[in-house]
Amino acid sequence: MPGYRPFHYVGEKIACNLCGSREQAVLGTRDRWLNPLTNVICTHCGLIRVDPMPTDAELDRYYTDHYRLHYQSTLEPTPKSIERGSKGAQARLARLSKLIAPGARVLDIGAGGGEFLAEAKRLGFEVEGIEPSVGFAGYAERTYGVKVHVSPLNKIDFGDRKFDLVHSFHVFEHLRDPFASMKLVHALLKPGGYFYVAVPNMAEKRTGMFHFAHVHGFAYESLRMMAEKAGFEWVPSQALRAAQVFRRLEEPVKDWFRFPNHAAELQQKFRDSKLSLHLLSADPYRRAWARLKRKLSERKLNAAR
Repeated sequence: MPGYRPFHYVGEKIACNLCGSREQAVLGTRDRWLNPLTNVICTHCGLIRVDPMPTDAELDRYYTDHYRLHYQSTLEPTPKSIERGSKGAQARLARLSKLIAPGARVLDIGAGGGEFLAEAKRLGFEVEGIEPSVGFAGYAERTYGVKVHVSPLNKIDFGDRKFDLVHSFHVFEHLRDPFASMKLVHALLKPGGYFYVAVPNMAEKRTGMFHFAHVHGFAYESLRMMAEKAGFEWVPSQALRAAQVFRRLEEPVKDWFRFPNHAAELQQKFRDSKLSLHLLSADPYRRAWARLKRKLSERKLNAAR
């Protein structure tokens, strides 16, 4: 099956990032391109993870040097990705801008090519971002005149700066320690500040969902439990299936383990979703064809220059 060359790593066995349990069950042994990759579910809380888990150093190397080529076949944003990112940013900010005051301070974790930062800046907000890809971060800074840190969240010194909104679009599934990152977000927000987080919904799509870059997998239940444990409350009026908004509290929610049946229910959904269904679907072939078209298009553009 055409796809990409798997990233070689050793990794290590770890406990569940949400509840600390080591009880687990295998959900899959292949990624979306049918390369070997084991994903397990915590049978206590339902959080999904790659097993073994890549180390911090392995993930830093992957996201700095390999991820954008593997995932998008490019080291800088393409016109199509910019257009798609801009439309999505406009739609999200149409909702989120109503939650914060004019001129509020906004942090975008996983800024990509800077489309969200550009739209937030256009609306009058004070913005900065975080993006591990040098090419994408550089493009955002050059094109939109925004500050983008090329560093992991836990290695950035923000001084005494606090934010009214932290935005994270399809980032937390990429993190080795998403709970620690949520606690950092909590520390960076002003009292009552908002945290927007969107992740792939593992309870909804069960073909082609596994790949190395997604080292954790969430459903609504596990995402909400993690956020509440980190010190946030859910804002139901802003909820969408694949995205949630949380408000900063002064103390963590004590009874955060509010979905005790989630792990069993999610496992049951996966039992009906086998590798054979993935092969019979168009998903692996569509992804391979899309990657080939992107590569051919990039070659034509380079040849024309």
